[in-house]
Amino acid sequence: MPPAITTSPISGGRREADRFTPVFALIFNVKVAKRSHIILGAALLFAANAQALDFELPLVSGSQFQRLSELPPRVTLVNFWRADCPPCVAELPLLVEAASRLGFRLVTVALQTPGETRAHWPRVPGDPASHVALLGPSDPRGLLRRFGNASGAIPYSAMLRPDGSLCARRTGEIGQDWIAENLAKCGT
Repeated sequence: MPPAITTSPISGGRREADRFTPVFALIFNVKVAKRSHIILGAALLFAANAQALDFELPLVSGSQFQRLSELPPRVTLVNFWRADCPPCVAELPLLVEAASRLGFRLVTVALQTPGETRAHWPRVPGDPASHVALLGPSDPRGLLRRFGNASGAIPYSAMLRPDGSLCARRTGEIGQDWIAENLAKCGT
């Protein structure tokens, strides 16, 4: 039962509860504001994470640029590779085949000159519906760091949820087990 509200001669006839209302409101609003700030902060962090992982790079074909965020929402595996990296080259056909078979999007980012990439690329089969092949920036260190790869080692793969946020990452060759495990974790 709530306490009785009384008036007091000291308060000039105002109800006692009226004196404390601003204090309670202040405390309540601070709590609400803190909760709102936490929720807002989490939403901004989430949006910043997805935005930080966005990039625009030229297609290997050289015909146009592709922005990651402009692709339809779908679990995406971003793989960074070079033609002079044997594990990178070895895993590319596996990744292309897995993307076609399992339904995730594969985005490969070649970290060498366009000429080196195009000379190597015809040997890699691909389904344009599930595979986007891009030419990396001339200095890929910043892009790799944004995806959680501070060392710059390759091959490097990052799996993104359909909303573009980072879900899983790995330095080194990946196999079917890693792909299947992380597809389940990331939303497929």
